[in-house]
Amino acid sequence: MLKPWSVVDFVLIWLGGILGAGVIYAAATVLGDDELAVVLGLAGQYIGSLGVYWLLRRQRSRPVGFNVEPTDVLYVGIGLLLQTVLAVAFLPLTLLLFPDRTPPQQVAQALADIESSLLLKLVLVLAAVLLAPITEELMYRGVLLRAVEGRSRRFVMVVTALVFSLAHVVGLDPERPLASAAVALPQIFLLGLTLAWVTLRAKRLGPAIFVHSGWNLLAVVILLLPQDLLEIPPT
Repeated sequence: MLKPWSVVDFVLIWLGGILGAGVIYAAATVLGDDELAVVLGLAGQYIGSLGVYWLLRRQRSRPVGFNVEPTDVLYVGIGLLLQTVLAVAFLPLTLLLFPDRTPPQQVAQALADIESSLLLKLVLVLAAVLLAPITEELMYRGVLLRAVEGRSRRFVMVVTALVFSLAHVVGLDPERPLASAAVALPQIFLLGLTLAWVTLRAKRLGPAIFVHSGWNLLAVVILLLPQDLLEIPPT
């Protein structure tokens, strides 16, 4: 008998990603190439999450709404705009807590690091603008949203956004966790609210995937630009 999606399903998919990343990363470190281990670890995370989702999907009574239409690409603009507005709004706090302008998240640090290889940067870009939006929207606005959709609209938006933001704690700068959390998590929470809103409005995941992709795309472009182009000249 087919079952509805549940919070347990979401947890299993999340754990599948953690397990996949950990196992493949550990195996790759045997090769002695740290960057290759990172690349394979990312692949393992998405393979693990999507693999568990695929196994569960065949036993669930409702689809998660993984439908994409050509016009959904326009939602990239919403992601770009939201990232820009929040980056400006949080800029004073960011400069206060990170005067050296070090990105508060580890993936962002790897993108900004001039010593990172081209292969690593290309993989991180691919993960940020394609794999992460698809996988995370399936998890948070797909499975998790379906699991709690019997509650009020406000409850669904807040809970899915809160879980989405807290899940990003593992990617914060371990040397400055509180400062990183203060800068990154409120912005991710607001992104989560937006993603939940567009999903509930469209009743499918296409718009949220492209909003998410646009959000990540702007961050990636800024991090890949030469830092001297981003310096504010003295007046």
